[in-house]
Amino acid sequence: MSTANLNVWITKIGDPCHITDKEYFVTIVDCCGKVLEWCGRQYSFIPARCGHAEIEIPPGCYVVFAGQDPKGVGIPPFGNLLTHVQVVRARCGDHICVTLFAPTLHFCGTWFANAVTTNLAGLEAANVDPKLATAAVQAVQALLDKITIDPFTANTRAIEPPSNT
Repeated sequence: MSTANLNVWITKIGDPCHITDKEYFVTIVDCCGKVLEWCGRQYSFIPARCGHAEIEIPPGCYVVFAGQDPKGVGIPPFGNLLTHVQVVRARCGDHICVTLFAPTLHFCGTWFANAVTTNLAGLEAANVDPKLATAAVQAVQALLDKITIDPFTANTRAIEPPSNT
């Protein structure tokens, strides 16, 4: 067989070690972010019942992610609940398993704040007012302060970088 078999598994929200029993919808894009199209099929919004989908794909390098809403209710086109993305490389005859982590609001908000904070100089160079960026981070933090942090996010936030000694 010259195609590859891609098994996509999706975790419970904030729980990277357990597969969800909820339905998600998988999208496969190429390395430019365009939906994979092959043999008359578009590889977007593929149902993943109980957090699993098995998909036949042609050889190539792809980016895979999933959302909970095929109609894009919330933030179009994928809705409000998105998994992280994974890069997969498929060769002829491969059987590939990929697990997509479904992060919590706390996890996403923490990473957003970190990304904005560490890129303030670049944002300023792009003519983004640093006060606006800082206000966005403060607004997200105010939201996060009102919700309970999940154990996975709490543990990853506690990781210390190695010392240079």
